[in-house]
Amino acid sequence: MHVKYHFIASLIIATVSLLFNQNTPFLEIKLFGYEITVFFLSMITGVLVDIDHILDIRLNRKHFFESTEAKYRNGRWFVVFHGIETVIVLCALSIAFPFLIFPTASYVCHIVMDVYGNGVSYQAYFYAVRFERMFSHRSERPRTF
Repeated sequence: MHVKYHFIASLIIATVSLLFNQNTPFLEIKLFGYEITVFFLSMITGVLVDIDHILDIRLNRKHFFESTEAKYRNGRWFVVFHGIETVIVLCALSIAFPFLIFPTASYVCHIVMDVYGNGVSYQAYFYAVRFERMFSHRSERPRTF
């Protein structure tokens, strides 16, 4: 999914978060009377998680034109911030820390948009499955004695 769609979705969620004027326990940033820390957290979790694609591109330079599905199937898809397990952890944390509700919603929206928009199997978004594929599809080197 293109970054502009993630930006628009995250901007909508972050803007709605301004209506609730939530306080965070670690940092308070105010602008025009609004607490905007949750706004920034929502934008970060919804847009900047795509920074892991830079790592993916750097590690897969020789497979640059390979499709994302092929990289996943061959155990070469390195997107460390895209995972359904992270969704589960963030949902649990947002129960304990309510200021995380909107950043979690932004992250969930990002993952859902990627699952349905990238043309990759939904299983690719599980860390455990990608980790298993990384080791099961590793090319064997001949042993030298």
